[in-house]
Amino acid sequence: MLLKKLVFVNYKTYYGHQEIDLYIPKDVREEKGQNIILLGGLNGAGKTTILKAILYVLFGKRGISDSEYKRLFSNVINNTFFNEGGRECSVSLILETDSGEEWNLKVKWYFNTNKTVGHEERELEVKGSKSKISKRARIDNIDAFNKFIDRIIPYHAAPFFIFDGEEIKEIILRQNSHEMKEAIHKITGMEAYKTLLTDMKGLKSNLENKIARSVSQIKLTNIESELNEINSTITKFELKRDKQLADIRKYETLINDAKRARNDKILLNSKSREVIIKRQSKISTELDIALKELSTFLNQNSINIILGNKISALKRRLKEENEIAHKKILQNASLTPYRDFMNQLLSKSINPPLSYEQLEQIKMLGEEIWIKENNVRHYVPKDYNVIHDITNNDYLYLMNIFIKDKKQVVDLINKIERLNQEAESVEIEIRKAPEAVKLDEENNKIDLLTKTLGEINLRLKSINSKLNPAYEEKKNLTNKLTRMSGSDEDLEELQKTSNEVVKTIKVLEQYISQVTTMKATFIKEEFSKMLKRLFRKQDEFGKIEFDIETYTIRLYNDRMQEVSIQDRSAGEMQMISSALIWALTKASDLSLPMVIDTPLGRLDSYHRNHLINHYYKELSEQVIILSTDTEITEEYVNLMKENSFRQYMLDYDENKKYTIIRDGYFKFVRG
Repeated sequence: MLLKKLVFVNYKTYYGHQEIDLYIPKDVREEKGQNIILLGGLNGAGKTTILKAILYVLFGKRGISDSEYKRLFSNVINNTFFNEGGRECSVSLILETDSGEEWNLKVKWYFNTNKTVGHEERELEVKGSKSKISKRARIDNIDAFNKFIDRIIPYHAAPFFIFDGEEIKEIILRQNSHEMKEAIHKITGMEAYKTLLTDMKGLKSNLENKIARSVSQIKLTNIESELNEINSTITKFELKRDKQLADIRKYETLINDAKRARNDKILLNSKSREVIIKRQSKISTELDIALKELSTFLNQNSINIILGNKISALKRRLKEENEIAHKKILQNASLTPYRDFMNQLLSKSINPPLSYEQLEQIKMLGEEIWIKENNVRHYVPKDYNVIHDITNNDYLYLMNIFIKDKKQVVDLINKIERLNQEAESVEIEIRKAPEAVKLDEENNKIDLLTKTLGEINLRLKSINSKLNPAYEEKKNLTNKLTRMSGSDEDLEELQKTSNEVVKTIKVLEQYISQVTTMKATFIKEEFSKMLKRLFRKQDEFGKIEFDIETYTIRLYNDRMQEVSIQDRSAGEMQMISSALIWALTKASDLSLPMVIDTPLGRLDSYHRNHLINHYYKELSEQVIILSTDTEITEEYVNLMKENSFRQYMLDYDENKKYTIIRDGYFKFVRG
């Protein structure tokens, strides 16, 4: 994927319509080796605005609470434009996927006279690689949009590709977290392997069910024997499941007790922690209420929601048939005088006598003339077929069935997802808050209990994966006892396919194990190679390890003693994190651009030279660097210029209070 263009329309410091061309042609990247786009300017000119705009266009409110959103986006409209009477602003990001498609993602905000965000709109415009016509869609379902975006750049992978250079050390500090492991799984492609394995196991289960259903000629006694056997198996697994559920409740209680003990300790330490803990308790309560509300709503209304469309169609048909019936009654009433007249007329003797067909034809022609002359409006189509014969009470009952909207279910699910994200965010805030007392023991206890709980959940998942097919098999056998019918599939062919699938699963499991080891080895080697290239102290580390289980980096000195990464200086931690990003990028199945804000600010001249000479020019096909004048000084212009395709100057006008994007940052530095 490559970023092609970023467009601001009266967004923050960018007044009017301003564009940044970020595209680097393939021949320039491959033949000239130019892969860097440099945007420079003084502090406050709008560098960080560019990074955050790219993040928000791609990922929206993910990771941002409603209160944070209102605070961050209450002033995104350009002040000059707002004072002129403008009430809307937008950001557009145009990118090119690996398949050659061009995506134009646009976010637009609308404001009221109090400069408060009224609402936000998202649009997506997609143009095929060989097409001149774009397909445009307004984004109303944000969850579907998020899944769409995650296909090209997963949300959890964003910190490795779009980040603040001065905060890059957080990648190493968070390397053992759940989010970091998930991000590394997606970046390295391991997630795809696991998904494939899950699909294969699903196919295996489906084939086993088909094999069970295909044995329809078996005697009743044999079916009963199988049913007794499966009941015994179910009982055994249910006992195991109940034990795991009891253990889960036990450990959840222990974790909550440990968190309360830690929080009590925190409350003695700081008022700010007290506020966070209260918010955590409130979120937990809201989450429990939302889960119960969702469960209650589904229990009461799931059938009405599922059958909503069919009930609506039935109501429409019944109403239509009822109206037709009334029209027939009115029409017959209107034609009664005519029919009485015709019966009297045609009962008279006619000479010569008319045939039966002629009499019927006279009746029909007369009826048409009567309807026309007397303006009978209740005409009923002759070919209309009434298919329902129900009483008036049944009709009233069916017409009064209440249809539930699935929107309430969607809202509850979204609320639960938001509360889960807020709970995770609050837990991170608690851990990051300054502490005058040591919480290592409490946090370690919580982590250990959480790990044990995760292992129990895995065992429970394994039991359920065996128990659910057993329930399904029991259901099938029970049905066979009462009704042995249906077409049989080729049992021999099914068993042959099932055996091949089992063999494939075994090979795939072995392949995943070997690929995991290979990926870990590759990450370790690339990390070690880049770390030694970047570090000023060449013999600083005696051994470097990458843990396959935890996906964490471990460093050892020349005496094979483990080195604490957290104790390194800010500059050294930036080098270590940069080396990890390098290794993950090289091991990744994703081809993504890098957007880095202020990457050289805290580094000495040695480490700056090494980052420029050995890192950025080989890191990705597109590296966008947002820099201040104190980073890319005249001393570094020549180093950067060789590999820089475009340079922009973010020129902030103090008098007009807005930024103009100009070409030629190197000229500005030399000037």
